[in-house]
Amino acid sequence: MAEPYPDVAAHVRDELRRAWLRVEYQIRLGWTRAPRASDDTTVGPDDMGALFAAARGETAATEESGAPKVLEQWLEIHKQVEARIRATIEAGGGSPLVDLIRTFELTPRQWASLMFALLPEVDPNLVAAYRYLARDASCRGLDGRLLSMLVYDTPQSRALMARDFSASSPLSRYRLLELSAGESLMFRRIRALPRLVYLLDGNGLELDPELADIAEVRTTQHRGAAFPAATIERAAAALHSSEVVLAIQGQRGLGKKLLVQVASAHWHKRTLIIDAKRLAQQPLATQQLHVRALVREAMLLGAIPVFADTDDAAVVDEDRDGMPAFFAMFLDEWTGPAAITINRERMPRLHQRPIVHIALEVPDLKVRAQLWQQVMPLLSTSDAEGLAGRFAIPGGVIVAAAHAAEAARMPTSPAPTATSLDFAVAAQLHQRISRLGKKLPTPFDLDDLIVDDDTRTALIEIASAARERRKIRDEFKLRGAAGISVLFSGHPGVGKSMSGTVLAKRLGLDIYEIDLSQVVSKWLGETEKNLSDVFDAAEPGHVVLLFNEADSLFGKRTADVKSSNDRYANMETNYLLQRLERFNGLTILTTNLNGAIDQAFKRRFTYDVYFTFPSPDMRAELWRRTLPKERSASDIDFDELADKFELTGGFIKVACERAAYVAGANNVNIDAALLSATIERMYRERGKLSTVGPLE
Repeated sequence: MAEPYPDVAAHVRDELRRAWLRVEYQIRLGWTRAPRASDDTTVGPDDMGALFAAARGETAATEESGAPKVLEQWLEIHKQVEARIRATIEAGGGSPLVDLIRTFELTPRQWASLMFALLPEVDPNLVAAYRYLARDASCRGLDGRLLSMLVYDTPQSRALMARDFSASSPLSRYRLLELSAGESLMFRRIRALPRLVYLLDGNGLELDPELADIAEVRTTQHRGAAFPAATIERAAAALHSSEVVLAIQGQRGLGKKLLVQVASAHWHKRTLIIDAKRLAQQPLATQQLHVRALVREAMLLGAIPVFADTDDAAVVDEDRDGMPAFFAMFLDEWTGPAAITINRERMPRLHQRPIVHIALEVPDLKVRAQLWQQVMPLLSTSDAEGLAGRFAIPGGVIVAAAHAAEAARMPTSPAPTATSLDFAVAAQLHQRISRLGKKLPTPFDLDDLIVDDDTRTALIEIASAARERRKIRDEFKLRGAAGISVLFSGHPGVGKSMSGTVLAKRLGLDIYEIDLSQVVSKWLGETEKNLSDVFDAAEPGHVVLLFNEADSLFGKRTADVKSSNDRYANMETNYLLQRLERFNGLTILTTNLNGAIDQAFKRRFTYDVYFTFPSPDMRAELWRRTLPKERSASDIDFDELADKFELTGGFIKVACERAAYVAGANNVNIDAALLSATIERMYRERGKLSTVGPLE
C-alpha cells in the first residue's frame, strides 16, 4: 500500500523528480536520433548533463544513462506518485496540490500539464531544459510544442490536448492555466495561475491576492453571538442545502455577515465574503473573469460564498428589483450553498433558486445592555443600561463605537466612560448619515423663540413626547413604531428651522438637515435608496432629521399617471409614506406651501404645527433681539418698525445684517432711517412697488 503524502513538500519533491525524468527522457531520445548540438540555444549538451545530475541530487555528472534507462526510471516514479496521490485523496488531506486534483476532478494528463507549467516556479533550471528541448533560445517557459512532447506525445493523446485546453475544461474554466494570445495552441505560452504558487510553501491556504479588493475569507469561533438559537439553526439548515439561497435582511450593523459565519461554522466551513457593490462596478468582461475566480476560490477554500450588500449593486436602469447580472453568472457555475445580505427593505427578485429569508431586527434593550458589557467589561450595569436605552443600535455599531473609544484614549488613561462611549456612538452614526445630511448647530433654546402661545405649547409637547415616547408606548401598550413625525408649515422666516434646532437641543440630540440635492436622483430607484440610507442611519433615534422645503420631496402624488416617470414618482412617494410611518426617531418636515403636501402625508404626521405670521408685538420683540445693541441708535422705535413693515423673523435678521454692513462701511451707527432705507430696497428687489404687506 502506498503511503499518502504527509505534506506538500514531499509531494513537490516527487513531482519535480517525475518532471525532470520525463524531460531528460525526451532530450536523450532526441540525442539518439540526431547529433548532440547546441543549435541556437544558450545551453549545450554538457550543460544539460550537469542539470540532469543536479536534478538527481548529484554534485557532478555520472555515467550517462540512455533513454531506455531513463524511461524505466520515469515509469517507476510515475507509478509511485500516482499511487501516493490516490492514497492521499482517499485519506482526505495532506497536500494542497492533491486538493487541486480532487476539487477540480483533473485527469492525469491535465494534472501533468499543470505540473509542467507550475514546477519552473520551484526549480528555474527547468526553463533551461525546456529551452533546450524546444531548440528555441526565445523559449521562456512551457508552450504547446513542449506539451506535445512531454504529455500529449501520441496521435491519440494530441486529440485530447485541444479538449483539455478548451473553455469548458477545468484548466481553462477556473483559470488554473493561462494561455497567451495566439491562433495555434502549439505556439501559445502556457503559464500556471500565480495564485497556485502559494500552494507550494506549505502554509495554510489563503484567498487569491488578486481578489483582495472584492472578497475576503472569514472564520468565526462565535457560536451564539447574540443571535436567537432558532435563527442560527434556520440559517445553518439553509447553508447545508445547495438548492436554496440564504437571504439575510436588516439594517447595517445588525451582524448579517456574522450570522452567516456562525451558521457556516456549524458545518466547519469558512465564509467567502464578496463585496457585491465593488464587483458590480467592474466592466462586464472583468466581472465574468472574477466570477470564475471566485468559484475557484470557494471550491479551493471549501468556503460558503456570501454576496454582501447586494441591494447596493442592484440594477436600477431596467429591472430595479432584479439581482446584479454577476449573481446569475455565479450560480450558473457554483453548485454549492450560497447566501446574500440585504440592507434595505426591498427584497431583490431572484429566479435561479428558492430563497430562505431571515429578517434581523435591532436587539431589544436587555440584549443591547448585555452587548455593551460584553465588549466593555469594565462598564457598570447602570451605564450599560443607559447606553442601551439611549441608542437603539445594532451590535455592529456597538463594537465599532467601543473600538473607536479605546483607540481615542491614551495608553495611560482609564477605560472609556459612558460619556466617551456616548460620543463614540454619535461619531459612528454621524459617519453613516453625513453623506446625505449636514449637522446643524443648536445654540438656541425655547426662550429664544418668538412664536405665539399655541406654537410654543406644541413645541413643549413635542419635546416631552419625543423624550418619553418609548416608556409611554410600553406602559399604554401603543402599537406601531415609536417615532414622531412633525410638519412645520408657515411663511418663510417664521422660525420653522430654528424650532427644529431648539427641539434637538432640548432632547440632547444632534439635528441633521437632509440635503435634498443629494437625496433626489434622476435615476430610477436611487432616491428611494438614498432615503432608505438616511432613515436607517437615523433609526436608533440618536438624531433629529430635518427636511427643509419638503414639499419638493413629499409632494402630492399624481392621480393621472401618463408616463413611467409619474408611476415611479408615485412609487417613491408611497415608499416614503410607509418608511416615515415606521421610523422610530423624530422627523421634522418644513414647508412654505402647506397646500402642496400630500394629504396622505398629513394624516401620518403626529403633529401638524402651523407657524402664524408674527404679530406687531412679536415683530417688535424680534427687532429688539436681533439688532446689534453696541452700534445701534438709542432712539429707534421698534414698535413703529413693527407696525410699518410686515416682516418675518428671517427677513428682520437679513435687514439687520445688511444695515450693519452699510453702517460699518461708513463708520456710523444703525438708526431708523438706515433700517427703513434697507428694508425699502429689499421690497424693491423683490418687485414690490410699496412696503405695504408682507415681503413674501
